[in-house]
Amino acid sequence: MNARTIALLVVLTLAAGYVDAVAFFALGVFTANMTGNTVLLGGALASRWLGGIPLTGSIGILLPALSLGAFVVGAFAAARVLRGETARPPVRSIGMVAAVVALLAASAWLQRGGARLAPLDVALLSAAMGVQSVVAVRAGVPGVSTTFVTGTLVTAVVHFEGLPQPQRAQAGTNAAIWACYLAGAVAGTAALHVLGVNALWVPAVVVALLTPMI
Repeated sequence: MNARTIALLVVLTLAAGYVDAVAFFALGVFTANMTGNTVLLGGALASRWLGGIPLTGSIGILLPALSLGAFVVGAFAAARVLRGETARPPVRSIGMVAAVVALLAASAWLQRGGARLAPLDVALLSAAMGVQSVVAVRAGVPGVSTTFVTGTLVTAVVHFEGLPQPQRAQAGTNAAIWACYLAGAVAGTAALHVLGVNALWVPAVVVALLTPMI
């Protein structure tokens, strides 16, 4: 794995953890962690079907469903655009990362609109995370995802336990990616406290600075 691939994975994972923390604590929904959104949606559906079960922290059906849908749309669009790309420099991948920057910047601008723009904000952030997830997968590192951190952590354990010592580097890579997501979440939470509605400009700028390195 070359230095550019490492930089790509590290920055995108930091951004995913950061954005997820800002989205969850500011909007009440995940935008990168679709496992969490599936649980939120399932709880909201159960509450609706069974007559209003009181759920701590329930935000209803709309936002988790919207986030899941936007994530899938973003991932599908990126997968379609990046299909079969082998050229160097990877112009289409650069374009997709630029799209992530644009979506993050638009979402940062919308933060000033408050709760009334929350659904659109969630949709843009989730689409951005869907796109960047596919870009990371296309980087060609098996078992590494910038948003599916549960799977990344499990892969780290499996590689560490199941492979001979010389081949355990993959376990370290996966563990490091998980740690980057955690670091991003810490940074996002702190930035939300310090910067408020301006917190999402940080990942937009950081990912923009990454684009020429791809």
